[in-house]
Amino acid sequence: MSSADRQKKFRLDVRCPSNLLIMSNSAEETQTIASKNPISIQSENSIDLLEENENKNKFEKWRKSLMYITGLGLSDKEKAEYKIELEKTLSNYQHRKCEKWRDDLMKKSAIVVFMLKNLEEAGCKPDKKHFKCLPCDNTRSGGFSPDHGIMLCQNRFSSKRHVEDTMVHEMIHLYDHCRFKVNWSSCHHHACSEVRAAALSGDCKWTREIKRGFFNFTKQHQACAKRRAILSVKKNASCSAPGVAERVVAEVFESCFNDTRPFDEIY
Repeated sequence: MSSADRQKKFRLDVRCPSNLLIMSNSAEETQTIASKNPISIQSENSIDLLEENENKNKFEKWRKSLMYITGLGLSDKEKAEYKIELEKTLSNYQHRKCEKWRDDLMKKSAIVVFMLKNLEEAGCKPDKKHFKCLPCDNTRSGGFSPDHGIMLCQNRFSSKRHVEDTMVHEMIHLYDHCRFKVNWSSCHHHACSEVRAAALSGDCKWTREIKRGFFNFTKQHQACAKRRAILSVKKNASCSAPGVAERVVAEVFESCFNDTRPFDEIY
């Protein structure tokens, strides 16, 4: 081999390293290589397709949102459909966030763990399936039903601390139901549990009251517990007649406000 031939071969070897030789294979050779290692080639193609689809979906979402905001390019029907799609996306997000906060609090919140322990001792042992995250109207952030457990209003929470207070509030009702066999059709029974739940759950903290627009500096906690108990008792069909909720809350307030079980005192 002449010197010129050796230099030509060297240049070819440099330009075509071994890891690029597949590019110069014939169709038959490529098919043979693919048949020996089909997974890698198919995986690369699948990843490319997934990335392409994801980018298309992102662009389509951006395009639709811009058209929805500006009101240009969408028919009334398309606007209505897109609004439903947005509401569904928001609801799914709120549901996941509510369940995550619930699960974290059941493991890490001192007051929630304390209530879980005392509920078990009282004959009830709730787990996370008893705390259901659901959308609600704007009149509540949670609820308790002896038949269905505790409801957490996923679209009403402003913070994780708000979820904690709501969970404890409803767990007080569950505790009263298990420990004291509350008759929820009795206005006095219901009023007593509402006073205790408002007083013990953190629902009447001064910071929460300020956000509601109440600025009492004397007996603020008592005033809050009484006011919120009345609002809840009024929703009971057995106690909805004018003046009934106010009367029964006043009659049970002193004894029920001072009953701090299962806590030693109001924190």
